[in-house]
Amino acid sequence: MSEKLFRLKAPLISNGLISALRNPDIVSIEEVKCKVDLTNLSTLIDQLILEKVTGASLDARLVECVHTTFKSLPSHILTDMRMWHWLCVIRYPNIPWLRWRGNIPIDPEDGFTVGTGKKHVPSLRFLGTSSINGHGRNTFSRLFFAADRMMENDHSDYSLVKKLFTSQELHLGLSDREFGLIPKINRILTEKLVELPDSKVRIAIRKLNSLGGSICLDLLSEEQLQQLIDTQSEEVA
Repeated sequence: MSEKLFRLKAPLISNGLISALRNPDIVSIEEVKCKVDLTNLSTLIDQLILEKVTGASLDARLVECVHTTFKSLPSHILTDMRMWHWLCVIRYPNIPWLRWRGNIPIDPEDGFTVGTGKKHVPSLRFLGTSSINGHGRNTFSRLFFAADRMMENDHSDYSLVKKLFTSQELHLGLSDREFGLIPKINRILTEKLVELPDSKVRIAIRKLNSLGGSICLDLLSEEQLQQLIDTQSEEVA
């Protein structure tokens, strides 16, 4: 069943996040002139909380549902971080805590405190900016854009994007660089690098990034990209 979708009237900044999480009713929001069906996503989130799923395991469980829920929205809505801020701060605030902290703090300020036995959650996991880097940090937008960029026009098989989220290093490497916007590079890098140790993933990503200045990567065929990445992988093996 379709329901109203909202966004913040103004993007939140870090120093306003704690008060917004404590008192979400004080945050000014506005309706987005699009509707989505949040039923499946809400049901899944309730189930994940019931199952006490935390950490990186949440990514693989959520990514398909997040993408199918929002993929029909126009690009100007999807790239508006105010909607993703609303999802993280107002609609589903428990998910960023469970993903990055492992539990829900009694008071939001505790979740941003560094100390013995505490995990510090960066504010950008609730927020994020409208940049490639920002899309890759917000808890929900990172899932959506990773799936959207990898799958291109094929929205039926999410197995590869789920595999991507088993390597945080690879996901960050893709989301921080312009070549991460190219679907075929996302697919091939995930297939080739996802099972490598983080140190080797970092080296391979850096090497490929350095080639971007001399080779137009998006003009290469998938076969040419595979050969290029195979060469890079062999050099770091």
